Amino acid sequence: MNLSIESQFNLIAREYDGNRRNFIPCFDDFYQNSTDFICKSISPPKNILDLGASTRLLSLFWYRHFPLADFYLVDLAEEMLNVARDRFAGISTVHFAVMNYLERFPKSSFDTVISALSIHHLEHADKQRLFDRIHEILPKGGLFVNYDQFCAGAEILNSWFDRYWINGLQSKLHPLMCSTLNFQ
Repeated sequence: MNLSIESQFNLIAREYDGNRRNFIPCFDDFYQNSTDFICKSISPPKNILDLGASTRLLSLFWYRHFPLADFYLVDLAEEMLNVARDRFAGISTVHFAVMNYLERFPKSSFDTVISALSIHHLEHADKQRLFDRIHEILPKGGLFVNYDQFCAGAEILNSWFDRYWINGLQSKLHPLMCSTLNFQ
């Protein structure tokens, strides 16, 4: 059975956050320290668009810095956004939209666009199209931050990063899971 990406993420929505710590060995550096550095280096944004927001992980780190901003969390998977809705319950400045951000954005203006571990799912041409659309909607001086996977540009560095990631996973996952994932 070949499930769509939205169906796959709907199935794992309630376990998603716990799995992030397992699959991202440097979770705190990735989310918290990067966000702290960025947010302490910019003027407070007013309207933040989170693309592929999932359960709210990235928006939560930004919200801690900018609780007066309006946040717009967009995701294909409604169950992921339902988890986010539960976590931001009662906060009127956080808005949710189940939609494909390749096709459209919520009807609002944004001075900041953020995304974490979502855009890498796109093909190169779709990434380019998305980046062009983000550039079009941001005002002069607007900010786009993409927390995502990258290629280091040199095979020796890519191998080192891959090994670091695999070692981190092996230290956190059950040995049977490692063999299933082919991490010997």
